[in-house]
Amino acid sequence: MSETENSTGEEIAKLMVLAHNSSKEARAELFDGITDLIEAQHQQISVTEIDLMMDILSTIISDIEINIRKKLSLKLADRSDVPAELIILLANDEIEVANPILIQNTLLTDKDLIKIIQRRSRQHQMSIASRKMLSADVCRELVSTNDDNVIVTLLTNQEAKIDNDTIEKIIEKAKVREVLQPPLVRREDLPKDIAARMYSWISMSLKSELLKIHDFDADELEGVLEESINELKEEDDLSSPNIEPEVALISKLKKADKLHISFLMKSLRQGNTRLFELAFAEILNIPDEIMCNILYNRGPAALAIACCAARIDKSVFLTIFRLTREAKMMDTELSKEEIKHTYNQFVNTNEQRAKLILHKWVEDSARTPIF
Repeated sequence: MSETENSTGEEIAKLMVLAHNSSKEARAELFDGITDLIEAQHQQISVTEIDLMMDILSTIISDIEINIRKKLSLKLADRSDVPAELIILLANDEIEVANPILIQNTLLTDKDLIKIIQRRSRQHQMSIASRKMLSADVCRELVSTNDDNVIVTLLTNQEAKIDNDTIEKIIEKAKVREVLQPPLVRREDLPKDIAARMYSWISMSLKSELLKIHDFDADELEGVLEESINELKEEDDLSSPNIEPEVALISKLKKADKLHISFLMKSLRQGNTRLFELAFAEILNIPDEIMCNILYNRGPAALAIACCAARIDKSVFLTIFRLTREAKMMDTELSKEEIKHTYNQFVNTNEQRAKLILHKWVEDSARTPIF
């Protein structure tokens, strides 16, 4: 037996004696002794001895001052030459202790990280979301927390390997949770087809960012959207004898999650007013006849309410008003007062209120003709 092995054995024996002393001072000394020994001489310690010391550490760690545990965590954060068991113990500690380990240490496996995501706090999850080179499995688990703060942190981490299936799940959440939209748009690895789909329902400022970050020009964006729609047209039989082709197409687009404002506007600009009416009604989830009444009978204020409910920007409103009226050979002129009044609707009516108004119109129409 070498001199080093003798020395290590003696130190372990002293620590085992110290383990029977439950005083605060003895606990601190024991913690320092074990961690120093593991850090410096773990290669000379048997697996059985390491397991024993890790059992002792896990028992006494809550009795050790947090500042001492934090110092150890910072010291070992970038070390890969210490037992993984010690790193896992620190990673499961309070977040002040765990944070450096969770962000930096490479000894933590995907399995370790997923367990921590499932069992520990939101702060632990956010620290993991900040790690470099996160695998797709860990990213998927982070998104499954359904926590906006965690998902935003993950999206901001450009080195995280988020696969397309997970991105699709985030897209669904982002449609109703605006806080997810900016970091999603700013993902450099966002697939172009997904970016194009987002374009139809994000804000005008984010639209500008998306075009710059993902290097779209207007023609290319329209091409990607048209290609998606054409793929659906080529899928099985869209024109059953008993169903309007436009109705069948709208149904297909909705099932494929491709019924967006961009399609709405493209249909209108191409002169397919019927397709526009059906698509708008489907997006608002109102009957077709009520949609037509809003477009052609009620006036600009009602159309503004419909636009608010569909999250259509006021900058697009006049185009919709003009093109729908032209298609029906109706007057397209609005006075300055009418435009001002209509734009006030956009300022004073949020999406939720607009939807409530539409819902009441639908209820009223069931009793008497609407408007």
